[in-house]
This record gives sequence, C-alpha cells and structure tokens, in this order.
Amino acid sequence: MNKMRKNLAAVCVPLIYIQKEPHIVFVKRSRKLKRHPGQIGFPGGFVEKEESAEKAALRELKEEIGVPPNYVEVLAKLKIVTTTTTNIKIEPFLVLVKTRIFNLNKREVDEIYFVSFQLFEQIEPEQVTLSKNRSTIRYRLPGLVIWGATARIIKNSLEDIKKVLKEVKEK
Repeated sequence: MNKMRKNLAAVCVPLIYIQKEPHIVFVKRSRKLKRHPGQIGFPGGFVEKEESAEKAALRELKEEIGVPPNYVEVLAKLKIVTTTTTNIKIEPFLVLVKTRIFNLNKREVDEIYFVSFQLFEQIEPEQVTLSKNRSTIRYRLPGLVIWGATARIIKNSLEDIKKVLKEVKEK
C-alpha cells in the first residue's frame, strides 16, 4: 500500500442534476470508521505520496460510492479548507456526476444524500462553539446536519459553485 500524506486530503464535491436542478451528493460515513464515524461529508481521503490531490479525490469517489472517473467531469478546484482539530489541508474538487448508479462501499459509507444546491443559497450556517478557543459552522437541513470542514467547504465555495453552475447551464 502506498504511503499517505498525513496532512493532505482531497474530496470530491459531487454535483448531480435531478429534475434539471443541481444537487450536491453527501455521504454518511460508516459508524465503524475510526475517523469521523457517522458524520456527513464528501467522498474523499488522504492523498497518496505519488498522486495529485485531484487523482486522490477521484479515486476516493470510486472507492466510496462506486462512481468511476469516466462518469465524472471535474468542473473546478474549490477553496482549500484546513481542519480545526487535526490541521489537515483538504483540497476540494467540484465534479459533475454523469450517472445515477451508485455502489456504496458499506465499509466506508452508510448512506448517500442528495441535497438541492438551492438550500445552501437560502440558509445561513450557524456558528457553533466547540471549546473556549475553537468554533465551527453547521447547516441544519431537514433531517440532516452538515458541519465542520464539510460546511466550511460549502460556505467558502458557494459563489464559485454558483459561477460554475451558470457556465454548465449555458453549455
């Protein structure tokens, strides 16, 4: 197995169109995992030493939810986020998923969610205090809470995603 870079991770922020409306695909991490069990996030993981962040994100997309690279179009690299507790840099990539067939890796993913992008345009994230010196944000959605690095990726990249969606629509 290749060595992982312990301070660099990459994720795909997968977009899929449902009834002509853009939706973001989230995963609920398996409760059996050591890191972030049961949390809502994006498909992703650590970058291996000999690969690019983009390649790692696409590898993880295939490993976690079964979407191979030939069914994906990389639309943009989004703003990097650093985790508050572990200081891991996360490089997010906005990708368009061109399939409706998902094959969840049950060792890593319990569920998959499709959330309308419009929801993130309509609600503001809440500020959450974790401890005296640390805080984060969260989005409370019907039946779903998205927080931490995942929420910050959305908030920090909202305008960039809107621009890309406008370009995709014009194609």
